[in-house]
Amino acid sequence: MNAAAPPTDLLFDHAHRSDRHRHEGTGRAGRRRDPQVLPGGTLERRDPFMTAEQTPATTTGTRPTGRGADSARPVRIWLALGVALTLWASAFVGIKAVLHDFSPGPLVLLRFCVASAGVVAIWVVTARRRLRLPALRDLPLLLLCALLVIVVYNLGVGYGESTLSPGTASFIIGQAPVFSTVLAAFLLREKVAVLGWVGIGLGAGGTVAMLFADQAGPRINAGALHVLAAALAESLYFVLSKPLLGRYTSTEFNAFVTVLGTLMTLPYLGRLGHEVDAASAGSIAVVVYLGLFPAAVAYVLWNYAMTRLSVSTTTSALYALPFLTLVVSLLLLHTLPTALGLAGGLVSLIGAALVNSRRAR
Repeated sequence: MNAAAPPTDLLFDHAHRSDRHRHEGTGRAGRRRDPQVLPGGTLERRDPFMTAEQTPATTTGTRPTGRGADSARPVRIWLALGVALTLWASAFVGIKAVLHDFSPGPLVLLRFCVASAGVVAIWVVTARRRLRLPALRDLPLLLLCALLVIVVYNLGVGYGESTLSPGTASFIIGQAPVFSTVLAAFLLREKVAVLGWVGIGLGAGGTVAMLFADQAGPRINAGALHVLAAALAESLYFVLSKPLLGRYTSTEFNAFVTVLGTLMTLPYLGRLGHEVDAASAGSIAVVVYLGLFPAAVAYVLWNYAMTRLSVSTTTSALYALPFLTLVVSLLLLHTLPTALGLAGGLVSLIGAALVNSRRAR
């Protein structure tokens, strides 16, 4: 959400699921579904200001004709989905790769300066009406959302990956839907069925196991605590952003939050200058990549695929994200989580899947 995606986002279907189920399939005009959440922190929904290319062909009448077009379209959709997920997975690996040249604070500032330019460009290009700024009454909540998903989330992942593998970090971040469900149950009074509480229990157990991963000896890995704080911040962001997404398009919201969050990291500007001077050209290029591709390009690709696939398909695809992170980490960094990290990650992922199932509500 990511910006990351983590953002990111991105985004997953989490605390807003029950409302969406009430609205889906009604066939009534003017009924909308609630947002999906992207990894890295971005929340997504069908955008009323999408361009014709971003709008589902079934509603615009732009579906290509001919056998070749029909066969090519699914390939493009699945390719967009796969590339978006791979870009988000690469963010965990890229962060780990540049920590020898950049400390987490300056890294977040440089990355999201690039990301801000990207998401604002997307906002300007896709807006079909006059650009609007947020209302003053929404500014405090927007600032809080930006603080959670840009500053706290990304600093947590950055400090966490100093001692944690990218794979383990992605598994812990994957618990955001579990935390969001608990927060929604207490803050929004959303109901959780027995199966949902079973999933919460499994997610909690797997997360506890991952706190001891990627190190020797039976002690808690401090990096895991940082990533856990990032996941909790992202979960709270999911819940707090819900009313704002009823007043702004997803593209507007993503631009507002990313820019505001970037401004909050300006205190790192002095250190960033020194670290850029000492960093290798390769590390600087990776940070630019992290800001442009996982935070901006992946968002566009995900949006393209989401408007052409079912909600259950896109949500299910997000469970591949930790495994893609493992593959990218192995190929580029030659690192994998310890056995405890893998076991805890798998258990927690099963818990997240149960929490995200329809029977959990």
